Amino acid sequence: MIWVLLVFLGLSNVTHQQSLANSLFAEEGTSPGFVTRINKKAFTIVSDQLKDRVVKFMSSDGLEFNISAPLTNQVRFSLRSSRIISFDELLFDSSMSIVPQKGISWTGTNINVTLLASFSLMTTQGEITGNVPFSFDKTNVELLLWTGVNGDGHLKTDLITCKVAANNLQLQFSQADSALLANYIPHMQNFIRQTVEQVVCPSFHAELVPVLSNRIMNTPLSASLFEQYFINYALLGPVEFTNQAITMKHRGNSFGILRQGSGRTRLNDFRLPYRSPPLQIPTADSGHMIDFYLSNYTLSSLLFWMDQYRKFDYEISRQATNNSALVGYLKTDCGVGDICAGTLFPALKTRFPGGEVVIKSHTVSYPRVVLKKNNITIYIDSRVDAFVQQQDRSRRFLTASMNAEVKLDKASFKDFVLHGEMRIDKFKISDVASLVDGIDEGSLEFLVNALTELILNEDMAKKLNSGIQLPIMFDYTQQAGQVNFEDDMIHITADFCATDKCSTTADNKDTEVDYYDTVQG
Repeated sequence: MIWVLLVFLGLSNVTHQQSLANSLFAEEGTSPGFVTRINKKAFTIVSDQLKDRVVKFMSSDGLEFNISAPLTNQVRFSLRSSRIISFDELLFDSSMSIVPQKGISWTGTNINVTLLASFSLMTTQGEITGNVPFSFDKTNVELLLWTGVNGDGHLKTDLITCKVAANNLQLQFSQADSALLANYIPHMQNFIRQTVEQVVCPSFHAELVPVLSNRIMNTPLSASLFEQYFINYALLGPVEFTNQAITMKHRGNSFGILRQGSGRTRLNDFRLPYRSPPLQIPTADSGHMIDFYLSNYTLSSLLFWMDQYRKFDYEISRQATNNSALVGYLKTDCGVGDICAGTLFPALKTRFPGGEVVIKSHTVSYPRVVLKKNNITIYIDSRVDAFVQQQDRSRRFLTASMNAEVKLDKASFKDFVLHGEMRIDKFKISDVASLVDGIDEGSLEFLVNALTELILNEDMAKKLNSGIQLPIMFDYTQQAGQVNFEDDMIHITADFCATDKCSTTADNKDTEVDYYDTVQG
């Protein structure tokens, strides 16, 4: 009873912290940027891992207890575990389930144990001590855990209750001890039946809950991506538990750190010029262990902040380009038989002799992401300005608008990171205003196309090299992952295995043993 009371007090505190976190959630009606779903299938490997762990700690005298209570006003009885004599691991079984609206449950069934315990009986006549085999058969242990936001703003899975249904509890005193303790044995047996949860629960809590708590839904509510960009995992509501899955709806916006003022004060800034779009996720089971469903919001907000840091602005010039061959093409004058800007556009050489061309582009609006079946397109609108640098002066001779369509290729998902390569697929030049004859939309498109092949696409492919880190909700070794582009949604699926039971593959290099998977002797 004391054990149950303590865990309920812990639950009360976690529930309070969840309420505090809920008060900081986004305004009502906000759609999630992405949704995490842990399906029932995932818990098969967890239950198998916990079964192995129970067998290991039962084999290493891991069932420890030390209980004491008065039997009468003048008699006190104490019982302390010593070592396990036998444990029937063949009959023992382990299972996990999702309890709707309550949490996740682990159940160990058919626990048949005999252990040696030392006892002490304090009476007015003195102390009686000895050893006694203690056994229980066909016993079931259930751990119920709940996931919420703790006081540190961290999503955590913790124990709520531990229940024990024990059968045939027996203190098997020797014939001599039975005769000596005849008046007290019924009280002892009754005491053991009343305190069986104090006997069993602490060991199962110490050995199993850290595995569950650290491997399932254990994540901070924000994470660093790369450079000065971050992602917000904050929940839009409580974790949802149903028979088939656990669902979490995340704010899902990426954000940057602004530096302002003479002191370069760092400010986290979540402001975006648009809201997250509605995200309708399917109700049917995908057949995989983990699903992530993303609207365009997470990627759009990341690209928005990259744009704020001018990551989609370009300059092609001698100073900005580490390419000697390309620098030669920028000259308005070049040798006989050579090709440069002056030979391509003679009017440019005539008007600006002895100069070098400088091309600059800057975005005129934030990138827009459109998700379609099997396709993701990023629209980037820019203004292009071209100058000629002549000694100590620079003169602009061209302005134009450029609308680029960028694709996300080679999308993959590994270790909870979404990877992809951005590639300029096509672009359109318009609104050309030029002071040089012969430079029009067609010639400028030809030039930009060449620059795309030489420079821009190589740089664009590296923009998301580090990927987008999604929350590690199920900390096991990934066996398979797939990324699908749907209408208005990115659907990511993944399947996992416990490290020591994964198939040996070239991709599986995780040979380190986790602390929480190691039974401490």
